[in-house]
Amino acid sequence: MLQRHFRALIAISALCLTAQPAFAQGKTGIVKIGINEQLSGTFVAVGVPPAGGVKMAIKEINDKGGFVVGDTTYRFQVIEVDNKSQTATAVAAMNQLVNDDKVSVVFGPTLGALAVQAQEVSVAGKVINFSAATPWQTLGHLSGTAKPLLFGTQNSLALTSAMEVQSLMQLGVKKVAYLSLDDDTTKGNLPAFLAAAKNAGLAVETILVPPNTTDWSSFVTRAKGENVDGIYFLQPQVLAPDVLRAILELKVPLKAFGGRALEPTVALKVNDGKPLPFVFFSQLPTPSFEYPANARTKAYTDRLKAFDARAAGANAGFSFWTYDYVFMLVEAMKKAGTVTDNAKIAAALGTITYDGVAGKICFGKEMRTASLDGGQVHVRDAKIEAKAVASACK
Repeated sequence: MLQRHFRALIAISALCLTAQPAFAQGKTGIVKIGINEQLSGTFVAVGVPPAGGVKMAIKEINDKGGFVVGDTTYRFQVIEVDNKSQTATAVAAMNQLVNDDKVSVVFGPTLGALAVQAQEVSVAGKVINFSAATPWQTLGHLSGTAKPLLFGTQNSLALTSAMEVQSLMQLGVKKVAYLSLDDDTTKGNLPAFLAAAKNAGLAVETILVPPNTTDWSSFVTRAKGENVDGIYFLQPQVLAPDVLRAILELKVPLKAFGGRALEPTVALKVNDGKPLPFVFFSQLPTPSFEYPANARTKAYTDRLKAFDARAAGANAGFSFWTYDYVFMLVEAMKKAGTVTDNAKIAAALGTITYDGVAGKICFGKEMRTASLDGGQVHVRDAKIEAKAVASACK
């Protein structure tokens, strides 16, 4: 009798030992994320930072053991394709990621012209596609129910323009010259700026300049003749020093000069090291990468610089358009209870407010583009000051 009990105890113990490892290990799975970016070619500086943000987020998640949905622990597998800054290659890259590699989610392309073409493939393949491409907003891709798996990752043009107008008015500007190239980029941004200015009571004199202009004197003279007390310069940002020199040479009496994503050090160099006679401001669509306004953003910029020096280059702020969204995607998968049903995951994304390195992030109800912190950099008396502009998310 005792021997039978002993044998039964051994059998039960053996069964427990056999079952225990399977229970401890649990189920595991892989979620494939694709990156379709400009990693070479003319627009490499636009594509490398967003790609770096995705890859660093994935590494941080995987290094912590992945994430759990239901009874399964998942890790991300990243598949990166270089679209070489070419439209045809971007479409081919999306075809590879969606139809050959069978990814569930794609980040990119960030460049608008490429994203407009490539999204046709991601939409047909029913994968979730994140991009900061502005044309997705202006063409209506992020509105309505036709393309519910497309998500814009930068602030709407309306919100960005409202921030810019508010910055000008805070600096005492009552009439501003909107100075930019006469091209499709400017024409896509100008209506939102004019609408924001009208709502705020800011007078605007629009001055559009032919492409390939090298002498800005006549256009700045026109602005001076219109008695503006501020000049807003949209693009190309690399020519901001030329515009500033013309303003100084013509002694235009301004309260402020600024624009979108202008390099603040321009204000320190262009006047032979002397302070400008007006405030220089740069309005950013993300928190400032080079001049972090808080400790959390500073910690992020330090990590990205260590992770990928190329991603921390001239357009490093573009990484804010991807990094937080990988973590937000995880939260949406957990809330939806699935990693495969993209319709449910997309629906969950629309209900989440995520507190990330770029502030509180949420997607709009009318248009599936994100609200996140903007940045503001002022140069006064040759001193650079930066602050975050809080998102509209609650």
